[in-house]
Amino acid sequence: MAIVSVALSTAVMIIALATVSGFQNGIKNKVLGTNGHVVVDNISNVEGSVPAPLSKQMESYAKDMKKLPHVASVNICLMRPCIAKGETEIEGMVAKGVDDHYDFTYFRNQLVAGKLPDFKKDSNQILISSVTAARLNLKAGERFTGLFFKQDSFGNQKIKAMNPVIAGIFNTGLDEFDKTVVITSRRVLKRMVDGNETFTQFEIRVDDYTNAPSVAYEIQQLLPAGKFNVNTAERFNRQIFDWLHLLDTNVIIILVLMILVACINMSTTLLILITERTQMVGTLKSLGAKNKGITSIFLFHAIFIALIGLVIGNIIGIGFCYFQEKYQFMKLNVETYYVDHVLVEMQPWHIPAVNIGTLIICVLVLLLPSLVINRLTPVKSMRFQ
Repeated sequence: MAIVSVALSTAVMIIALATVSGFQNGIKNKVLGTNGHVVVDNISNVEGSVPAPLSKQMESYAKDMKKLPHVASVNICLMRPCIAKGETEIEGMVAKGVDDHYDFTYFRNQLVAGKLPDFKKDSNQILISSVTAARLNLKAGERFTGLFFKQDSFGNQKIKAMNPVIAGIFNTGLDEFDKTVVITSRRVLKRMVDGNETFTQFEIRVDDYTNAPSVAYEIQQLLPAGKFNVNTAERFNRQIFDWLHLLDTNVIIILVLMILVACINMSTTLLILITERTQMVGTLKSLGAKNKGITSIFLFHAIFIALIGLVIGNIIGIGFCYFQEKYQFMKLNVETYYVDHVLVEMQPWHIPAVNIGTLIICVLVLLLPSLVINRLTPVKSMRFQ
């Protein structure tokens, strides 16, 4: 029973750490892939509203930001609302205009049809999500119709349409992004809107996301005060990241419960061993054995049982993670969890932390029932039945 308890507890802890780590990193990489590590936009922007444009003169700050340490790339983007029109359906969307050198690395891995647009060769292309394609009944290679409201020189609103070719279709799993965003050329998008609206935000990618806070600070010092918001991806998408941080609490609860179960079972096992060997304890004491020596015998035996449980638990836990990563047999609702299967990612510290931590805590807890040996006298022990 003790071996089974320790094995199951160890396996559950390994699986819990790996799945939560994989889930958090998987969602984080999706957010970073779509928005960058640091986002700089107009200080007047309100969350949930259409991004306010920035003046063309401010584009020059991109060159200064590229020179900062740890900055890998700086992308200039223009976000504008539009109406996407299908054969029978229309959808309110946001067109994201990017330049020729935009980093499409993330979207390359998310393509489900077609190819990435090459705005250097042909700016009249667009990238849409599989959700948008299904709702508007569109396929790669077909034309996408986007309607924009543009104000003329007299202040009147008029509709302007773009009709780019759908180069590719992606699926990020981020429901809100897939439902609302299409990616096109900034050069084309600028012609669809007011002439002064050249860009709405900078998207900065760094060499390592751990450097994002320091890069954001450096950018804030570089830019003029009172004109820009400078946010890391975590602050720019705080609702998603706050949700991910809540998972850490769940992991702590699981770890505490599993260690508690293992310790209780190991303590019970040790008490049973001592009870069954009470006469042996009495005999050893009558022959001059010390309490410390007798206690060590039972502790070593209990630790050996715990080690067997740890080995079995490691095999089960690591085996589950391996097969889940390879075959993805545990599925999830992508609309709820942003991924279609359980992600697993084992960090280098997971296995040592679980094994060493569990063993140390079990040994400390086992010291309590072993104190029973100190209270046994040779006479009472020899009479015990």
